[in-house]
Amino acid sequence: MMLTLCLVLLTGVSTMAQAQTIDELANRAQSAGIEESRIADLFNRAETRGISEDDLAGFLQPAIQMAEENLPYEMIFEKVFEGISKRVPANRIQPVLLSINSSASEASGFVDGWVDRPEIAGMLSRSGERVDWDQFRNEMIRASSKGLMQNFDRDVMESALGALADSPALQNARPSGIVTAISVMSDLPGASEDPAGSARIMISALESGFDAAEMRKLPGAMNMAQRRGQLPAQSVAEGLSRQLEGGLPASQVLQNLFNGEVGGGPPGGTPPGLDRNRPDRPGSGN
Repeated sequence: MMLTLCLVLLTGVSTMAQAQTIDELANRAQSAGIEESRIADLFNRAETRGISEDDLAGFLQPAIQMAEENLPYEMIFEKVFEGISKRVPANRIQPVLLSINSSASEASGFVDGWVDRPEIAGMLSRSGERVDWDQFRNEMIRASSKGLMQNFDRDVMESALGALADSPALQNARPSGIVTAISVMSDLPGASEDPAGSARIMISALESGFDAAEMRKLPGAMNMAQRRGQLPAQSVAEGLSRQLEGGLPASQVLQNLFNGEVGGGPPGGTPPGLDRNRPDRPGSGN
C-alpha cells in the first residue's frame, strides 16, 4: 500500500513540477513557511552537483507539501542533502522523499491526538526541558514515521502511545526520552516479528528510568547480548524484562547486556531454561 501511494505521489509531483517553474515553486515554498535560507542552500547544492531543474523541483515539492500540511518538512531537506553529498542519483532520492512525506502524514494521524492529551501537557510542563508543544509534536511525528517506514505495525505504535500516556513512566520521563523510545522501538531485535513485545520493552525501560542516551544504546546492547549468548531475540527480550522488573539501574542493565548477561548472571550466562535455545547445545535441533 505504501509503495502504491508513493507511486501516486511521484506522478503528482512530476505533473505539478512540469506545471510550475522552479522560481514559482520557490515562492510557494516561502509562502508555506519554509525559510528562504533553506531554499537557497538547496539550490546552491543542486547547482554545485549539476542537478537539473526538474530534479530540483522533485526535491522541493515534497517539502512544500509537508510544510502546507504542517508536517516537519526539515526531514526532506536532511535526506536531500544527505543524498546530494553521497552523490546518489536524483531518481533514487525522490522515492525516498515521497515515502517520508507519506509516513509523516500517516504518523500525524495518531500523534496529533496523542500530544493533545492533558497527560502530555503535564509531562511537558514539569520536564525541565526547553521543549514546546510544537517542537515535541514534530519530533514525535519524526520518530513515529521512522518506524512506519521500517514497516513497524501502525496499530501497535498507536496503542503503545496510548499505554505510555497512562503509564507511570510519564511522571518522570522527559520529552527527549519519550521521542527516543519511539524512534528506536523498530530497531530492537525481533521488532518486525513481535512489535507489541518491542513496545512493552520501551515502556518498561522508560518506567525504569532510561533517559534518551540510554535508550539509544538499548538496541545495540540487545544485539550484543543476542550474539554473545547465541540466543533468539525473544529470549533476550525476556531476560531484559526480568532485569527491568528487578529494579536494576539503566547503566547496569546496559552493561549486563553488552557483557552477554541476559539474566544478570555471569558473563555469557543465561537464565535457567533459556540455555536450551542455544544452537550449540547438544540436541538443540531436536
